[in-house]
Amino acid sequence: MYLMPVAAGAGLYLFLTEFLVIFSPTAPQVGVFYRSVTPLAYLGLPGINPYLPIVDGWLALVFAMIIHEGAHGIVARSLGLPVKSSGLIFFLIVPIGAFVDVDEDAIKRARARDSVRVLAAGAGVNFVFGILFLLLLFSMVSTMTPAVKGIAVTSVIEPSPAATQGIKPGDFITKVDGIPYNSTTEISQASWYVPDKVVNMTIESPSGTSNITLTIGHNPDNSSAAFIGIQAAGYSDLQSVVSTYTGALLTRPILYLCIPTFSTCQGHVPFSSSLSPFYKSPYGIYLVPLATLFYWFFLLNVNLAIFNALPIFPLDGGQAFREMLKGVSRGRLSEKWLNNVTVTVTLLVLVLILSLPLSAYLGII
Repeated sequence: MYLMPVAAGAGLYLFLTEFLVIFSPTAPQVGVFYRSVTPLAYLGLPGINPYLPIVDGWLALVFAMIIHEGAHGIVARSLGLPVKSSGLIFFLIVPIGAFVDVDEDAIKRARARDSVRVLAAGAGVNFVFGILFLLLLFSMVSTMTPAVKGIAVTSVIEPSPAATQGIKPGDFITKVDGIPYNSTTEISQASWYVPDKVVNMTIESPSGTSNITLTIGHNPDNSSAAFIGIQAAGYSDLQSVVSTYTGALLTRPILYLCIPTFSTCQGHVPFSSSLSPFYKSPYGIYLVPLATLFYWFFLLNVNLAIFNALPIFPLDGGQAFREMLKGVSRGRLSEKWLNNVTVTVTLLVLVLILSLPLSAYLGII
């Protein structure tokens, strides 16, 4: 019961923060980002949302719905409230949802406290399981260490000296002229990092170790500056990505809403497709699929908890809000007033949620 206000508070804080972005100096950049994302991204349906993987998405969504509805039923029965029916919803032979039909008349006749407990159970259990899956994700990500001591090549510019010599994303530059290098700063400050200088580089790639001869080029934007043609991350940079990701729960929780399939998020998520090749872990080849699965179980459970906890009627949170008003007023508020206050709060919350994306799509920001 007490977790529903926590989930609702987290959601309201998040949406209020988004709303205030409209009035911030970063609003134009945020607007560009929102307009670059298809509106289908706001639907939590695998196969429709292009960023939500079908298999992981359906597994997480079905699990979240089953425990959500199951919690309603378990709490209702524990309070002596009748459950008329329950079961799974199938598409052909694939389960795509669940339902628990608690007797609505019994809920209305019950004490406000008991009604709220039944309504809050679903969001509460989703919130708990979401946090548990996030902790499981942390335990896996914390085992990730840079695969090679060197400089990870994250992308290669074409044309460039690096592209000409066959350097590819996923390679590590470990030595230049026999000297080990672990950061891009060390390279940019090296005495050999000048145009037309010929150097010998040692490259670690999935296929093994190789040595190449590379002539430092001229930067296209400044002909007097040196240019190799790579974007890279040093050994400490890769370590920092892991430590930042696992340590952001209390300092920067918004990071966990940066989904791995967003191109703008990949540089911040260690198990994303762009960064995972640079790490090793005792979990080996199972790390990325398991970490990805745990992530979606976390995200969909927490999202389901937050949206169901918000005071939006007829969702659980909206019904619980109405029951709490009824209990606090001790019957002094008429049904008409209860309905009016509930509808007003619902509309205010919906405005808060939709203000930022609508402002972006309408070109206001």
